[in-house]
Amino acid sequence: MSDDVLLRATNVVKEFSLRSPGLRQRATMRAVADVSFEVRRGETFGIVGESGCGKSTLARCLVQLMAPTSGSVTFNDVELTTLSRRKLRPYRRQMQLVFQDPYASLNPRRRVGDIVAEPMRVNKTGSESAIRARVLELFELVGLDTASIQRYPHEFSGGQRQRIGIARSLSLNPSLVVADEPVSALDVSVQAQVLNLMADLQERLGLTYLFIAHDLGVVRHVSDRVAVMYLGEIVELANADDLYAAPLHPYTEALLSVAPELDDGTQAPRERIVISGDVPAPFNRPSGCAFRTRCPFATDHCAQVAPPLVELTPGRFVACHYPRNHSTASA
Repeated sequence: MSDDVLLRATNVVKEFSLRSPGLRQRATMRAVADVSFEVRRGETFGIVGESGCGKSTLARCLVQLMAPTSGSVTFNDVELTTLSRRKLRPYRRQMQLVFQDPYASLNPRRRVGDIVAEPMRVNKTGSESAIRARVLELFELVGLDTASIQRYPHEFSGGQRQRIGIARSLSLNPSLVVADEPVSALDVSVQAQVLNLMADLQERLGLTYLFIAHDLGVVRHVSDRVAVMYLGEIVELANADDLYAAPLHPYTEALLSVAPELDDGTQAPRERIVISGDVPAPFNRPSGCAFRTRCPFATDHCAQVAPPLVELTPGRFVACHYPRNHSTASA
């Protein structure tokens, strides 16, 4: 493993068994389908896609909140999928989550100081006085009044609650923070504040982020590299600026066409691309390319052969038989 790789996923698959509507037999739903990528130390790696594409399921498999059906997940060169719960515990301290909904992720019956202190108490990281001092330090770090540690979650705004969630995620000094749609439930005016806070914390603490979102506009501005997921698969992976300038996969191109962008008068507006049809059910995946039932460029070959994720140019991966903007991206 390269010294700069903190987390590596190799051929990760997560399947669920369920009873198909109207049928007696059980069906297999493949929520994550053969996903591979690396997250480098100190970077923000973005994962983007529509709701239901498997982003959150993948994140939970990576931090071992649920066991993948198959595949490998290594953290600091240690294979996590084969470890017992007891042996996993030290590595879980190094991988923390920031959840999507700041209203649902905090216990309404507990004071926020106790919520932030709980990971330290569970892991027995120090005396009660040391834990209290750490809570005060964390509140200052995320821009909250230390006098508010005795208040309850309902006494805070949505943005303040998400700051509390971020403080809790930092309580054990993790190396990796998995942010699962951390700003999607917040007002637009508050989103920028939280994103700026996360960027500042990354620089000050040397954090690595796995940033999950459905908005490519947000992901572009916070991520160093971006992976685009569709129906449990990564269909494109590239440097954020390169992906935004010349998307190779038709799905990425369609997502970018509807992403908000600043009009500075120097670029022509993107043509809006409307994807026809609905996302196929995960337990009834199309043959060949998963996107071909909605792709305007699909051919018979797409229905017969699933395109592998291949590196077309250094650092640019795409799973498409007929990649878009290939000449532009190669220039």
